[in-house]
Amino acid sequence: MTWVTLTMKSGNVKVGKIPVSTSDVDSCSTDCPHLGTDCYARFGPLGMHWRKIGENGRGDNWAAFCDRVKKMPDGQLWRHNQAGDLPGQKDRKKIHRPRFRKLVKSSSHTKGYTYTHYDPTIPENKKAISEANKSGGLTINLSADSLDQADKYCDLKIGPVVVILGRDAKTLGNKTPGGRTVTVCPAQTTESMTCERCKLCQIVSRKTIVGFLAHGTASKRLTAKIESV
Repeated sequence: MTWVTLTMKSGNVKVGKIPVSTSDVDSCSTDCPHLGTDCYARFGPLGMHWRKIGENGRGDNWAAFCDRVKKMPDGQLWRHNQAGDLPGQKDRKKIHRPRFRKLVKSSSHTKGYTYTHYDPTIPENKKAISEANKSGGLTINLSADSLDQADKYCDLKIGPVVVILGRDAKTLGNKTPGGRTVTVCPAQTTESMTCERCKLCQIVSRKTIVGFLAHGTASKRLTAKIESV
């Protein structure tokens, strides 16, 4: 069972005052290379909150969470999963499609967005993500961990792609080996920019790849991992 908290007004100044959810730690795919190591969400106040979801009544079960999403106003911008991932099967390698479809249906009237480390080359995951992005309402960004992988994910043509960059990567002019443009997250490069204002990650049809500079407590270790590939 996936447990989720939903905060209707984020306290994160970079996100802005939009709803944000957090899924329990066990929602993360075992294929995520940052699981239990250099994931930014493991540390600080977010990490403490994240680890407590599902304990002592913290969070909603999946059905209750989807019901809350369904009650959001039409066109509401929101971020699903400031930490955590899509609901998974027991092996945590494949998306749990019935639960995922319930969320997609519940959010069809909104402008939500999220990111996933579930391997999109697995046929079941590829189909689930493609269906969701065609449905509208909740944009599923494919999370790549190298520029090479970003190219491969773009070639799947099932949804927009994001990629992690080293913390000292340049903020302009980044390209993948395939020549695709990488736009560094505007909230990381512009002082007054927020997700609430930017909305780039919510655009399912965008051509650019969004790059996130490694940040947080483990950014040095994560940068070293990225640069060693």
